[in-house]
Amino acid sequence: MKNIIFLLCMILILFGTYTGIRGSSASTKVINLVALGDSITHGVGDPTNEGYIEGVKEKLEEVHKTPIKVSNFAIPRYSTDKVLEQLQDKKINAQIKKGKYIILYIGTNDFRKSANYQFNPLDVKRINDGKVRFTTNLTKILESIRKNNSAAPIFVLGLYQPYVEYANREEILSTIKDWNDEIVKVADHFDQTYFVATLDLFQEKPKSTYFSDSLHPNPAGYQLIAERVSETVLKELSLN
Repeated sequence: MKNIIFLLCMILILFGTYTGIRGSSASTKVINLVALGDSITHGVGDPTNEGYIEGVKEKLEEVHKTPIKVSNFAIPRYSTDKVLEQLQDKKINAQIKKGKYIILYIGTNDFRKSANYQFNPLDVKRINDGKVRFTTNLTKILESIRKNNSAAPIFVLGLYQPYVEYANREEILSTIKDWNDEIVKVADHFDQTYFVATLDLFQEKPKSTYFSDSLHPNPAGYQLIAERVSETVLKELSLN
């Protein structure tokens, strides 16, 4: 009888240990989100520096019922040239490989540099030359990401138009639309790669309400971007 009781106790202990391990494993499971870009993805203009990525993270956690781990490699002033340099970093590539979702928002500084930081008048030839370089670099960036992660959906954000104080703002708007069209074309060449429009988010809205300075959104502006990215993720991946 004692042997039977002892055996039952051992079974209960082993079962409890096994289920405890399983429970611990489940509780530590996370989904990885990787973000690349410039000051906008970094969150400049938001006092918390969380920007739009935090809003996307919260929405994904709500949908998946699982913690989201964010690896945000965005750095202020970065252009596509600098992101390509980043993608030589083994540590960054290791995170990309683990990514369940990848967000790329780059091009604002490419555009500004192409305009020589002068927006009225626009140097059309210089901007078009810059656009060619930008699209070439963007293609290389997506190729590098896909080399390290062939499965994760990539969400590539388009540019918005913050230069509304200029008299030629409609010309600037048309030019940025042209750049966004190129982003769409590049993204379409890659599987599971989706364009996220931002150009309409701030149109016909008071800039002082949504921007912290001449270029960067404030928390209210970042919330608009977060909602748009989240909507696109849910729609494209049929998560809603």
